[in-house]
Amino acid sequence: MDFKVFASALAKIEKIPLPGHFGHKGLLPAVNHQRWAGVLCLFYPDEKGKTHFVLIRRQVSTGPHSGQVAFPGGRKDPDDYSMAETALRECEEEIGVNRHSIKLFKAMSELYIPPSDFWVKPYMGLVNYSPKFVPQKEEVAGLIFVSAAELFDDTLFFTEQIHYPQRGEMNMPVFDFQGNRVWGATAMMLFEMRQTLGEIIS
Repeated sequence: MDFKVFASALAKIEKIPLPGHFGHKGLLPAVNHQRWAGVLCLFYPDEKGKTHFVLIRRQVSTGPHSGQVAFPGGRKDPDDYSMAETALRECEEEIGVNRHSIKLFKAMSELYIPPSDFWVKPYMGLVNYSPKFVPQKEEVAGLIFVSAAELFDDTLFFTEQIHYPQRGEMNMPVFDFQGNRVWGATAMMLFEMRQTLGEIIS
């Protein structure tokens, strides 16, 4: 997908309503709280002018998201004036892209993550150049560069039943990008992005 065509289509995106997540409402916590994180799906042109976005693989740790594929992002700091600022700051820290060069173009539906007991606010943004990515070694084990064409490739997307305590079996989205399995919250966010972007570039 040509990046210039992709970027020009984004003028229509504010009018597109958010479709919501697979099973999103079924995963809401019993009590609202203030544990929030922001994540960013960053689109950019590769050296051939094709649209890509970047995912990270988290380092192996003792945490609930050890080794998982995710968007750049993390916990809201007290100094962050908004969730958008959190997403931009974390993106710069984790993959080395200057936050001031990123244009946010759509805020997506917030999502509750039961294993870590966090609310996450996702954003889509873009830069008009091919970044020189610098992964934060303490947090990021590797980067995965995904073309926009892969996001819309039906052969790379499927659903499977996942068991949630007190909710039972639920059908959830899964993506397979270059052999990297993307599931859970990140896959739910990607599915909403796929639906939303499909409205303006189909």
